[in-house]
Amino acid sequence: MPNSIPCPACASLNRPDAVNCGICGRKLETPGRSTPTDPLVALQRVTSGQVFTAVVAEPAKKPAANRAASNPAPSSVAVSAVEPEVEDHSDVIAAAVDGIRAKAQGEGHRFKPYVRSSDRKAPTPAAKQEAAKHLQDAVALLRETRFEDSIDPLLKAIARDDEDRRSWILLAEAYLRLGRPYKSAVGYLRALELSSKDEQAWLGLGRVLRMLGDAPTASAVLDRAALIHPTHAETWVERGLIFESLQNLPEAARSFAKVLELRPDHRLAQEKSQEIESKIVEIKVSTETPKPSREVSPPLAESMSPTAEEERERDILDEMEEAFSIETSLTAKRAGAAVAPEGPAERPARVRTFVEGLDETLEGGLPWGHVVLIEGAPGTMKSSLGFSILLQNAARAGLHCLYLSLEERGSSLLKQMGSLGLHLEVPKGSLVVLDPRTATNLLGEKKDWLEGLRAGIRSVKEQRGLDLIVIDSLEALEVLAKFKDRRREIYRLFEWLRDLGITSFLVTERPDWVVAGHVLQGRYDEEFLADGVIHLRMHLVTDLTAQRRLRVVKMRGTKHNTGYLAMDFDEGRFRVTRAMSS
Repeated sequence: MPNSIPCPACASLNRPDAVNCGICGRKLETPGRSTPTDPLVALQRVTSGQVFTAVVAEPAKKPAANRAASNPAPSSVAVSAVEPEVEDHSDVIAAAVDGIRAKAQGEGHRFKPYVRSSDRKAPTPAAKQEAAKHLQDAVALLRETRFEDSIDPLLKAIARDDEDRRSWILLAEAYLRLGRPYKSAVGYLRALELSSKDEQAWLGLGRVLRMLGDAPTASAVLDRAALIHPTHAETWVERGLIFESLQNLPEAARSFAKVLELRPDHRLAQEKSQEIESKIVEIKVSTETPKPSREVSPPLAESMSPTAEEERERDILDEMEEAFSIETSLTAKRAGAAVAPEGPAERPARVRTFVEGLDETLEGGLPWGHVVLIEGAPGTMKSSLGFSILLQNAARAGLHCLYLSLEERGSSLLKQMGSLGLHLEVPKGSLVVLDPRTATNLLGEKKDWLEGLRAGIRSVKEQRGLDLIVIDSLEALEVLAKFKDRRREIYRLFEWLRDLGITSFLVTERPDWVVAGHVLQGRYDEEFLADGVIHLRMHLVTDLTAQRRLRVVKMRGTKHNTGYLAMDFDEGRFRVTRAMSS
């Protein structure tokens, strides 16, 4: 075969455009194929569990990559300040493929990684739309733990679009829950081929290997997964379970300790951490004081608390749905909930804030298409005000809204908003929340951060429609996107938001100082570029009491009061009145 590519493992010849070997599935390397060199932005969680920060992974140098290929990553729980310089993961993936293939042959099963046909054309917009519908139906079935029923719509989604890794991961998860690890492995390996840093795919591959009883290979996979995503709690849970099965109790204890550092309320990690500590103490006592031999500890599946394990399995599904931000269609129909209309609602000339007393001062609301800053110091309810505006407009005005949270996970955000009383019935799909993991994928998969953000928002707009958006916060976006020229990048962002034809709110962090009775603020470029600025602050009424206040600093195209108004929040509603004290 002219210009064919030989496989480094089985020496079989493959087509010049082949990516994986058609015989053994190992990744092929060609001289003309280059690896991406653009730095990837990754979101890491600070130990508080609520604050995220961004780091940039520099391209790995060749000697470092060679060392990583020859020496497996050390089993260390310490998280470095920046993402490890590991760009090529084919060594670990190939080892996993070899292990799964050997296990399958030994048991008489068939295992062959997915190889995309070279003559297969890119999916058309109509095919993508059909695939999205099948994906929604599958998610609804997975929510009801109907794993067998979910396989058919997932296969249909893949048949129409085999480049959407969400379908592959969910298919792999369904097969894994049904006890079919070889079919599950095909899905997770394909997802890693589409995105080599997908945290769900790495975790799933480790779980497949644990189910097959190949603990050493599973530990290598999870070590690499922990290096790629050091703040993914479930990866550390799986790593701890693997090392416990290998009787490496100190390493297992460190893994579960890392889980509790990231998620202190993780029930399975709490139970396993206590159990392993007890075992370590017993072993230490038995070595110091010789005693008759004891029975070997029961297998992993028997010693694990069923309730905690079930809770973890449910968390993994919820995490997948959260990360993919897939809205379901079957669930809404079965529950009788209102489904958002396909066509966009008639857009009003002004957007109401639904803050009692504020819309009247703004001649009925904010002019449509404005880019508005909601700024203030910590504790002034900036995020709550932005979420309330979206929620009220989705429930009362029928607008399609998107909340892009760059600092807080979607489940945590919704839980906090619900505790404040911000829970109204909205049409299905009218209010979509994207969280930091989705933002990491959006900003990291493109060379230009704005291109990645544009692609993600365009997808939401095409599927659900989009009228209002809140980006929380501008500072987090700046860190994630690594702004080089801040004013220029903000100008690009604002112009793109205006071109979308929607109304946008950007939450920004703004401390203020009171000097000689005057409120002073710093100078920020975005305040000059924005169409409107709403400032929130904490006003000290006395030495013991403080009052939240709101001021419309700027609003183009509207007559408004520029003074501070007293702001109150009660029973899920914001209201402002004239401030009575200076």
